[in-house]
Formats: sequence, structure tokens, C-alpha cells
Amino acid sequence: MAADDGPPLSTFLQREASLEQFREFVVHRSIYHLKEADPHSWAIPRLRGRAKAALVEIQSDEYGGGRPERMHSELFRATMRGLGLDDSYGAHLGRVPAVTLAISNAMSLFGLHRRLRGASIGHLAAFEMTSSLPNRRYAAGLRRLGGDATATRFYDEHVQADAVHEQIAAHDLCGAFARDHPSLSGDVLYGAACALTLERLWAAQVMSRWLRGTTSLLGEVVAA
Repeated sequence: MAADDGPPLSTFLQREASLEQFREFVVHRSIYHLKEADPHSWAIPRLRGRAKAALVEIQSDEYGGGRPERMHSELFRATMRGLGLDDSYGAHLGRVPAVTLAISNAMSLFGLHRRLRGASIGHLAAFEMTSSLPNRRYAAGLRRLGGDATATRFYDEHVQADAVHEQIAAHDLCGAFARDHPSLSGDVLYGAACALTLERLWAAQVMSRWLRGTTSLLGEVVAA
């Protein structure tokens, strides 16, 4: 995901990135996607009514509708294996910069505290509402680099799923929560702003490294 006013990371990956750069991108994303849905699921018991039902609906898709092979975290593992990367959880923690960890830490922070439940669902909504187009570009970029249907399925799945999820997240989740808890409406917006800001900072750092011809990871060299 990248905000519209942020660096054109998804377009770069679609049209210009090398295979090594795409692998770096997947390494960054593994910090979140290998635990995808879990931090936001912590908000389920802290919600009620329509907002709770909406979050369960979104998360059900994230967990594959009860089919383990369709869980989004498992689809991402298939992408990693297709790129020759270690798909075990936490394998790449030592390779990513602080801004990558901040993206993951923010969603965990919001999910762990009941008082931040508004920020948690706002954070999720920001992801769902801005990810469909970038994922289409990621899929196209990976196909350009030789990725097969198994490797690109994670991105293809999000093009379809997030187009639906964005409506549920905006109206049934955040809208219902704000109506039930008007004093917490600002928390919802805060969570969304944190998600978009961290994504923009992360994308800017990655792009700046790539445009200088250096790696976006720690202690590595980008292949020619």
C-alpha cells in the first residue's frame, strides 16, 4: 500500500524494479504479512454490534474463510517461496530498517490496548481502502519478472478482496463505531493517519535507496 501523494513505489515495482528489488520489497512486507490480520483481530472482543460484525467479516476473508491454504499469510508464504526467500516468521527481522518495524509495531500497539480500539480499526480501514490498486501493480510487476500464478496469488487476492473490504471498513466498521462512540471518532482518524504516514515514510526511504542504486535492507548489496 502507498498513499496517492506518497512516492510512486507501486508503479516502480510494476514497471522498473529488478527481481532483487522486488525480493527486497517482499522481505520488508514479510514483517507484517506473515502475521496478517492478527493484530487487528485483537479488537474483535472490544467492539459491539455492527462494528464487531463488520470486523469479523473482514477478518474471515483474511483467514481464508476457514481454509488454511487460503489464509492470506499462507498466500504470502507462497510468494516468498516463489522468490527463493525464507518464509519462516521473523526470519528477516534483522534485515529491515526501523521504519519497517514501525509499521508492524504501530498495529500491534493499537491492537494490544482496549483504549486504542478506535485507532486499531482506523488503521485497518486505511490499509483496506488504499491497497487494491497498489496490489494490482505488484501483481503485474511480479508477472513481468517471471512470477507464476502461485507467486502472484497473494496480490491478485487482495485486488478483489480489498475492493469489497474498503466499503465494509469505511461504513460498517468505522462508521458504525463512530456513531456508537462519537467521543472516539478522533481515534479512528488518528489510527488511519498513522498507517498512511508510516507507509509514506517507509516508501520514501525504500525508493530513495533504490534510486541511488543501493539496497533498502541492512548490510546488503543490490544485485545489478
